[in-house]
Amino acid sequence: MSSSCLIFFVSNSIFLLSLFSLAIHAHRCTDNFLSQTLSRNLTLCKRYKHRNGVEFGWKVENTTTQTLQVMVGARLDSETGWLAWGLNLGPEPRMVGTQALIGIKQTNGSFLGNTYNVTQYIKIGCNLLPTPIDLNVSHLTFSFLGHIQYHIIEATIYLPQTVDISRINHVWQVGKVAIGMEPKFHEKTLKNYDSTEIIDLQTGTSLSIRSARRHQARVAHGILSIIGWGVILPIGVIIARYFKKGPIHWNEHDQWKHAHKACQACGYIFGATGWAIGLWLGNYSKYYSFPKHGAYGISIFTFATLQTLALRLKPHKNDELHTYWSIYHLSLGYALLIVICVNIFKGIKILQEEETWKPTYIAIISSIAFIFFVFEITNWIKFKVDQLKSKEELSKQIH
Repeated sequence: MSSSCLIFFVSNSIFLLSLFSLAIHAHRCTDNFLSQTLSRNLTLCKRYKHRNGVEFGWKVENTTTQTLQVMVGARLDSETGWLAWGLNLGPEPRMVGTQALIGIKQTNGSFLGNTYNVTQYIKIGCNLLPTPIDLNVSHLTFSFLGHIQYHIIEATIYLPQTVDISRINHVWQVGKVAIGMEPKFHEKTLKNYDSTEIIDLQTGTSLSIRSARRHQARVAHGILSIIGWGVILPIGVIIARYFKKGPIHWNEHDQWKHAHKACQACGYIFGATGWAIGLWLGNYSKYYSFPKHGAYGISIFTFATLQTLALRLKPHKNDELHTYWSIYHLSLGYALLIVICVNIFKGIKILQEEETWKPTYIAIISSIAFIFFVFEITNWIKFKVDQLKSKEELSKQIH
């Protein structure tokens, strides 16, 4: 059993490592947006599918004068939605310090764009209003392309000679609410927080290694947590409940007990590894957090650890404490499974993977629940049959 666990661990580790090599942040622009960039003689285009779906087309017209022509587009479905794009000439790509171009849909149906200086005071609740910025911007427009249902910002920016266009921080964002020319805070999701990149404007190459690693760590955290806490631990519960006394009998040499312990140990290793990665992600994320998801995760790890220790401290069958230990172990185990399911769905929602991961995990837990149901029905039928046999034998003895 230990060798099977090791093979399982290694195979899944290889699977995770293969995921790490994937570059999934930027995609080819949609055909409609690409045609618009080509009609404006823009030579480069990127689509950030997993980060707000914003598309970015640009051209460095003159490397000597560093003239940058940009077009940024996205769908804005709300009545007063807004679209923002800007450059942060500081040491890292982040919202604070960005020299931004923001376009806002007005309630009267018009589209207005202006320049904004995003300062640290925005984070403490100060209004974000149009202000002059340090960049030289001309031909700034914000419009709606009805045939592709995109709102777009267009502008020409004359970058200072001191700016290294082969490594520059750019930031983009979308929001649903604005009052006049004041955009309100965007949604607090990862796709919003991740809307930054270090880019080489000459080639379009992303230089955001940290961002890529952070995304890979999130994927690893999710997969390990789902496999460990959400799949292997419930399988261990099934073995303990249904392989001991039936309908499947693994009583010889306590096979069910060894299988149960092996499953719980493997599940704990996978889950604890995923939890450790989650802690690292929490410490690494300076500007945002998900406290409820983190609190559930700490609770799961704590109680799973107690369950693991409880197996070593199990009283002998003849011990009067054995009954209380069994009640504690079963109650905590089933409660733990519920909390695990809730937190996995929370994590999937945070990762914005509800279209793929959510149905997959629903299928997994549905399969596990179906196995529980079938085994329970089988045990109930077996109990009723044994009960009838006992009554028949008793009646025969009386007669």
